[in-house]
Amino acid sequence: MTVWLSSPVMRSMSEFARDLSPLENGGILLGWRSGEDRVIVDLRGPGPRALHGRHCFLPDHEWQVAEIESAFEASAGDLDYLGDWHSHPDGVAKMSDLDSATLLRIARRVSAPLMLIVAGSETEWTPQCWKGQVVRPLIRRRLVATPQELKIFDPPSV
Repeated sequence: MTVWLSSPVMRSMSEFARDLSPLENGGILLGWRSGEDRVIVDLRGPGPRALHGRHCFLPDHEWQVAEIESAFEASAGDLDYLGDWHSHPDGVAKMSDLDSATLLRIARRVSAPLMLIVAGSETEWTPQCWKGQVVRPLIRRRLVATPQELKIFDPPSV
């Protein structure tokens, strides 16, 4: 799978991350599936009731669900929820145990969700992306989080 990330969305994530640094910030990724690929063309932030900490972030879930529904309706069904994103200020773009648990929870409801992390500081943010998948061994479910190729693209002006 290749994850295509529009440059305006990357700029928005960087701005959200910078605005609350050194606290984590995040939100949801919107776009579409194209075969195995994912195309991220929009995002939403954390929501008004989100909680931000140095090493964790809790989104305003109800607000985000309403935003997903609104984006879906406004785009006549073109935009869909693809996964979550958040920042690791002054850190690395690597999934923590909490990030893995969050991705597993999402993967129980959404097929092959994405987890995108932007890490960095005031001036430069680096993205990394994983696809989550629940596998069902005999005894218990577990998450397989696979790093994905990420390509930033400039969308057409029209």
